[in-house]
Amino acid sequence: MVAQPGELIMFVGPSGCGKTTTMKMINRIIEPSSGSIRIDGRDVLSLDPNELRRHIGYVIQQIGLFPHMTIAENIAVVPKLLGWTKAKISDRVDELLSTVELNPADFANRYPKQLSGGQQQRVGVARALAADPPVMLMDEPFGATDPITREKLQAEFLRLQETMGKTIIFVTHDFDEAIRLGDRIAVLSDRSQIEQFDTPANILTSPANDYVASFIGHGAALKRLALIPVLEARLGPVSASAGGPLTISADGTLRDALDSLVLTGLPALTVTDARGTPIGSLSIDRISAVLGAEVPLAPAASASTTATA
Repeated sequence: MVAQPGELIMFVGPSGCGKTTTMKMINRIIEPSSGSIRIDGRDVLSLDPNELRRHIGYVIQQIGLFPHMTIAENIAVVPKLLGWTKAKISDRVDELLSTVELNPADFANRYPKQLSGGQQQRVGVARALAADPPVMLMDEPFGATDPITREKLQAEFLRLQETMGKTIIFVTHDFDEAIRLGDRIAVLSDRSQIEQFDTPANILTSPANDYVASFIGHGAALKRLALIPVLEARLGPVSASAGGPLTISADGTLRDALDSLVLTGLPALTVTDARGTPIGSLSIDRISAVLGAEVPLAPAASASTTATA
């Protein structure tokens, strides 16, 4: 398996299959017993473990912020180890806090216990980015958050990745998350066996075997909606009955639109452009038309599917 520069690779599979173990071998928290792992052509076993880890960002579900350090001090840990000047560290802390939408003036001198779980997750991502590592490892970083916060963090993360272009290995047990975030997905079974390594669209439309098909579960067509932009649908006219104040951006996905329609019971949503100007409306029937005869969408179709062991 080869990850291209700037690619976001998702490791997905049931609990206990070896996703985290495989990821930890990349930065040698767990030493590989066979095979080889190369970063930019260099075998990780030929590198000093501490130096290797200082150049790989690492984010875990438990976040792991140091409780006795301020937020700024937490983010500064690796830059200090690398010998950065105080001025450079300070500038980098402010830059990263702004990037993850935490005002430096408000948050730099707080302690982790003074932040919400979602805010701590953002700091964890900022800390992993502090030394601008070429590779990032993320082990279920949003798993401990509530569904609403999780969705917001996923959206923020996608926004950050568009500008960062990091090479990322991301572990999750949530197949919907893998579809939403990943450029490619590695579906793992027992003992880290890779059953399929492909794009989300190809896995959904052409699962490699019965295991992958069973892991996807029912509703593959619905899951595909997370890959389809809103503007792939034929929009209806803007009308007063289309959502009122509830809108969806034209750069959203049809899955986002379907979920909003089902949760609110509205007949349609107003679609807006980047400036917030209404450009059309979207109904369940119009979303269904994109999938053709694959599946008739109904209100019950919005239930999300999470793969678990």
